[in-house]
Amino acid sequence: MIDKLQDTINAKKAVVTVWLEKERKSIKRKGLPLPIYSSFDLRDAGYKSSIVDSNLFPAGFNNMGGVAKDNAVAAFKRYIEDIVKEKNILLVAESHTRNKYYLSNLCSLRWLLREAGCSVTLGHLIESEGDIEVVDAHNHKLTLEKIQRKGKKVFTTSFSDGFVLVNNDFSVGAPIVLKGISQLVIPPLFLGWAHRKKSTHCRYVDKLLVEFAKTLKIDPWLVQAYCSVVDDVDFGSGKNIDMVAKAVDRLIVKIQKKYDEYGISEKPYVFVKDNSGTYGMGILSVGSGSEILTLNSDKRRKMVFGKDKSKIDSVMIQEGVRTIHSIDGGGAEPVLYSVGGEVIGGFMRVHSGKDSSVSLNAPGQKFDMLLETPITKPLLEHITSESELSLYKVLGDIANLAIAYEYGDCKG
Repeated sequence: MIDKLQDTINAKKAVVTVWLEKERKSIKRKGLPLPIYSSFDLRDAGYKSSIVDSNLFPAGFNNMGGVAKDNAVAAFKRYIEDIVKEKNILLVAESHTRNKYYLSNLCSLRWLLREAGCSVTLGHLIESEGDIEVVDAHNHKLTLEKIQRKGKKVFTTSFSDGFVLVNNDFSVGAPIVLKGISQLVIPPLFLGWAHRKKSTHCRYVDKLLVEFAKTLKIDPWLVQAYCSVVDDVDFGSGKNIDMVAKAVDRLIVKIQKKYDEYGISEKPYVFVKDNSGTYGMGILSVGSGSEILTLNSDKRRKMVFGKDKSKIDSVMIQEGVRTIHSIDGGGAEPVLYSVGGEVIGGFMRVHSGKDSSVSLNAPGQKFDMLLETPITKPLLEHITSESELSLYKVLGDIANLAIAYEYGDCKG
């Protein structure tokens, strides 16, 4: 079915392009910015394809290939020139400086921004440290300068004027040093995981996908992942766990109806996710509500805290979408990267110890080049107005529109 949908996307390329442009103009009129960068985990089960996770602080620029990097440089240049005249950037890093692969992400991101004509200073917010010398996974030496504040401006050894680019999701809240500063901060602090909810994003994505599907005259379920949310939960004490179980069963019934409609013999399942989670933490895969009620102590503990010991008090239940992709016998899924609100390329997340149904965003994951298929082929080339459309890119571009609507929701 997905191959046919890819054919439909290209047969109606003009319709799709006009629809996306109309939506971009709509959010611009509303003063809602597209994200400077973002990434999306995508699942393709063969019979449906969906974005299953969206990240506003992507940390895998080091995994992208040459063409994607070229696309990224051009997109960064367009985006930055459209919003600011100043091209000095303070790039705010995560605090886990021992993660050499994350440091490689910073190195690659700095290179891309410099190629786009910007001056880039890497900054950190570790209270006990001054300027730090670190080495990434490829033995590149980096200096992370201590971010300080005077009045309403931040500065480092090398940075005094310009804008602040955040590559830290601030799961437990933004630091005081960045709050209320006069310099432009992108993405804004209110889009960190301390404020943002996966369920809000899912709501906007679903609304846009329903409109998109209506335009193409297709079933929106083919590009959706059904979601619901349960608030005020505590897996440690068991508070409202029965409500989570009931929500799981309701969603399983809803998915089963679609499986029956399309003659899909697989057993439906769902992910129960920390509603403000990241880094693949705070996530369970279950096939019924009873599995929630009978969780062992280890799995319950997984659902008590997320990144940086942030308390999990709200969960999103999301339809599980299997992946047809595999590399060397391990489950694989495309990870799409965007700059300026448009997908510029991607790579494959691979996990040799995981099958096609579970989350691959877990310890032991590796990254590989994007597999070439009729759907990914346009993403492996320089993207121009003359290029064929990729279903994956279209889904990522729609998810970027949803992020713009989230901006309005969180800011308000």
